[in-house]
Amino acid sequence: MGQAPIGALIEYWLRPTTDRVHIHRIEVEHALYMANVNQEQIKDALSDILRCQTASVKNISFSLDELRDTIAGGFSEIAEGLSWVNDTLLRVDDTLHRGFYRLHIDALGTHDRLDDILSCLVDKEAFKRELAARRAATEARRAQYEASGVYSDAMALTKRALNESNLGKARAMLNEAIALFGQASAHPEFALEANFQLGYLAERHHRDIGSAYAHYEKALGPSYSAHYVRTMRHLAHLDYLGEQHDKALARLHDLIAHDDSITAFARDLAIVKDLPWDDNACIDGLERALERHEPLLKLCNRMSDVRRQFHDRRRFSATEHFLESYPLIEAEIRLLRPDWRVYYDGARYAVNAGRAELALPWIKHCYNAQPTLNARRFFLIEAIAEEDLRDA
Repeated sequence: MGQAPIGALIEYWLRPTTDRVHIHRIEVEHALYMANVNQEQIKDALSDILRCQTASVKNISFSLDELRDTIAGGFSEIAEGLSWVNDTLLRVDDTLHRGFYRLHIDALGTHDRLDDILSCLVDKEAFKRELAARRAATEARRAQYEASGVYSDAMALTKRALNESNLGKARAMLNEAIALFGQASAHPEFALEANFQLGYLAERHHRDIGSAYAHYEKALGPSYSAHYVRTMRHLAHLDYLGEQHDKALARLHDLIAHDDSITAFARDLAIVKDLPWDDNACIDGLERALERHEPLLKLCNRMSDVRRQFHDRRRFSATEHFLESYPLIEAEIRLLRPDWRVYYDGARYAVNAGRAELALPWIKHCYNAQPTLNARRFFLIEAIAEEDLRDA
């Protein structure tokens, strides 16, 4: 199957229809997302930052004014209280004041140094380990700062390339971006995102499917997180391109089964919410729901807190906390659900894997997930136009 180039996305749609090759939503959706950052969005973001900084400076100014007035009032009272002291006493007092103040400053500045000297005298090996830990912490902060700059530069180059009409220039940008993402991927904080970008560019820019697999697998991260779901979709698409339809279906079937578990969890909690306190009905119902869906609790912080209270035998407090914060818990559980496009891709892979009976329910799920009637119409048009789904 031929593929459209990653650079100059608009250029692809300007070609004659006969010159276009078939592409799938997942092949361009990330590129479109990246290319969508324009000057207006940057200007708005900078304006918001400047507005927040201005407010902070204003608050600091007010605080400094209040501090200045307080200090001035304090010195005035001191001056009035000491007005009876003769010049000699004032000079002595001033000398003592400067001396004690100097000692105070020196003590603040040398406290850590004195601790180091004491540590060195008591245990030289422990002191060496402490110094090594400090150097390591300083080096880690420096490495994080440098990796952040490298990753930001790589993202900026990628976005520029996606909006560049000169394909030769766009390719040069992407080659440099790949080198920078490779550097950023060495830092743990940027490893997942950088490897995802490397996987996408290996697939769409270098057409290196093996390298794309390797980078996507490094980019998976915590199971069932939003990043994990996005990366798993791209891995499944690579399986599809290699005509490994059963493997592609298995990857997304696991995500859909996870979504079914979340749906069942949300349904059980909604039932518990309406149970009465009589005969501990709501308490017992909540405890049973938590036991049935134990694997999901680690993904939901609020429900983990509720479960912890049950373990501490605070069953009433746990249930009351659940009922009071149910809207927040419901919203948190909703965020755990994978994107509806998982079902769309899964339906395509199911048809190609000979499991067409799975496709129609999943397409209906996608249809119901659309927020408006017009969105549902556009989705149906897209589904009908998709070659893999026409028979479904």
